[in-house]
This record gives sequence, C-alpha cells and structure tokens, in this order.
Amino acid sequence: MMTTHTDTDKILEQAWKKFNKKDFDAAEDLFTGIPEDDDNFKEGLYGKALCQLRKKDFNQAIDILDRIQELDPQDYKIHHVKALCYGGDEDYDMAFAELDKAIEITGDRHDLYYDMGGTLLAAKDYKRAAQYFEKCIDIDNKCFEAWVGKALAAYFNKEQKAAYEFANIALKFNPKSLMALLLKAEVLMETGKKDDAGKELKKILAIDPSIFKAKVQDKEESDNDNYDVDEDANRNEDDEIEEFDLDD
Repeated sequence: MMTTHTDTDKILEQAWKKFNKKDFDAAEDLFTGIPEDDDNFKEGLYGKALCQLRKKDFNQAIDILDRIQELDPQDYKIHHVKALCYGGDEDYDMAFAELDKAIEITGDRHDLYYDMGGTLLAAKDYKRAAQYFEKCIDIDNKCFEAWVGKALAAYFNKEQKAAYEFANIALKFNPKSLMALLLKAEVLMETGKKDDAGKELKKILAIDPSIFKAKVQDKEESDNDNYDVDEDANRNEDDEIEEFDLDD
C-alpha cells in the first residue's frame, strides 16, 4: 500500500522517540521506511545519518549526508553533522573545514563556533580553540559549555589562574557542570589547596556518586593487570581527584 504524508509523519514521530531513548537500531529501521517520493524523505535520511553517527559508523553517516547534500546543498546542518563525524573519527582538519562551510552558508552561530573550539581543543591547538570559544561567547555569553571550553584551553595551555576563573563563570550559568567542577578541583590540587579541592569533590560526588569509580574501573580494565591487592583500601578523596584524567 502507498504511504501517505500523514503516515510518514507518524513514522518520524516514532523514530525520533526511539532515537531519544537511544534505541538507534529501531530508530534507523523506522527512518529507512520513509519512501523516496515522500516529502519527509530528507528528514528520514537525516535521522538515519544521526543514528549512524551515534553508533560511531562515521563513514556510513557521511555517505548518507552526501546524499542529503545533493538534495539540498544549502542546508548548513549537513556540514555540521559531517563535522561531528570527522571529529569522532579524529580527522580534525576535515571537521574544522566542514564547520567553516556551515558558517559560510548560515553566518555566525554560537553552536558552530563552539564546535570549532572543541575541534581545535581535541587537536591540541589550545590558543586557537580559546579564540573560537570566545566567538561563541560573544554571541551567547551564557553558554556555559563555551566557558568550560575556554577553561580547558587555558588549563592545557598551563594558565591555571585563568582556567579557574573561567570554570567559575561556567558554574554561575550551570552549577552542576561536572567538567567545570573537576577542572576547579584539579587546579586546586595542583596549587596545593587540597582542602578546597575536597569541597569541590563533595559537590561532584553529590551530582554523580559513581564518577570516579567508573573512571578507575575503565583504567583497570584497559591495563589488563591482575592484582590481588586491594588498591582502594587506603584511598582518600585527594587520590580520587588525582585518578581522574581531564584529557578524557
């Protein structure tokens, strides 16, 4: 039977619900069911590409996005999602180039500048990363993620004081930003203020009680070592902060 526009509207609604619940396989099946001659076909392709992105099948996602681009060359979102794919595949030059194309199409957008900063941060170009986070802030100075980005860029550029200040600004806009709290704790530890770091640790644990345990467990599994000694027996709060790696 031929599907109608109303039918595909319902299919898309169900697909996005599955996607938001992180059931990407089921969502992809639904997106794939949108026929090519339907008005919703482009959105179906777009959803399918996002499913591939979330499943980390970056090459497949890019192939789908290329097809959408043929249908609508002026859709900046396609370049944006392509950038996320390239970034996930650690091809930071291509990721930045796609974000630059998105800016050319749609003009200044804080989310695009934020992702440019994040791309440069991942590429360890901390000075340029800070510049793009600043561009994001110029458009939306309440974007706490951009303040966190500036804090991380400063920290990795060995500017501890600036990193601490930017993290504090981020926390004004989002008091539950784990990365900002972790960064503050790290700077306090490095500058010998362990009591103050402990206070930040309590805030972190109140938000996510398992954050350090998960990190330690991942590290132990990756090391593939078999120890009989209980390494956690004499651990304290300061040790847990030191165990957490901001690079991750």
